[in-house]
Amino acid sequence: MGIGLRGINSITMEMYDVIKKSDLVYFDIYTSISPDKTFEDLIKINANTLKATRDVLENEGPIIERAVTENITIVVTGDALSATTHNQIRRSAIEKGIDVNIYENASIITAFPSRTGLFIYRFGSIVSMPFTSDKFFPLSVYDKIYKNYINNMHTLILLDLKDGRTMPINDALNNLLAMEDKKHKGLIREDTLLFAGIKIGSCYEKIYFSNISKMLELDIEDSPASIIIPAELNEIELEFARSFCINVF
Repeated sequence: MGIGLRGINSITMEMYDVIKKSDLVYFDIYTSISPDKTFEDLIKINANTLKATRDVLENEGPIIERAVTENITIVVTGDALSATTHNQIRRSAIEKGIDVNIYENASIITAFPSRTGLFIYRFGSIVSMPFTSDKFFPLSVYDKIYKNYINNMHTLILLDLKDGRTMPINDALNNLLAMEDKKHKGLIREDTLLFAGIKIGSCYEKIYFSNISKMLELDIEDSPASIIIPAELNEIELEFARSFCINVF
């Protein structure tokens, strides 16, 4: 069950009833970040609600075993099936002959791009930005963004999670600049335009439209956050960006 971006405020009446009647509810805290107190709100609906970490979700055997005789609900922030992890659980359940019902909802994958005013059909492959280190610095991130860009496609960059927070915007931008130093293709520069989405779907939502230099000066620490590196904006997209976003130039 995807519960969207607003915690229990974005669930339907049908979803509420499913959660309430479930024998056990797993609340995914691994694949995405939820609004504050979402877990506490779920417990108010069904006291048999547990937090599901990466280990719980990727070693789904106990979940599947219980689902043979019980009604189990896995609650996911955003959409129900955007993460590969959830489709793996779905497949394992079906192989055991267990009925699986899907409850879809809003996701950052559609909510952030649409809020900027960018044309959704101009987006290319989604890119994930992992935490890097001296021993792990995947240039494939840059390559995917570059491939989208030369095909005149925008790129949504999802930032990795750690300790319940996404990677800070500045860390992601510095990673991109460091990748440019290695690739030398002129894609990521201080004047490169981008969109930074903060707490999308919440009452604290902010979307900044700026260049990398100005964005670094803002030093945004809020979470969850994500980034869009646009291709060349057409006239309408530029007008929308100026109208819908916080312009910092």
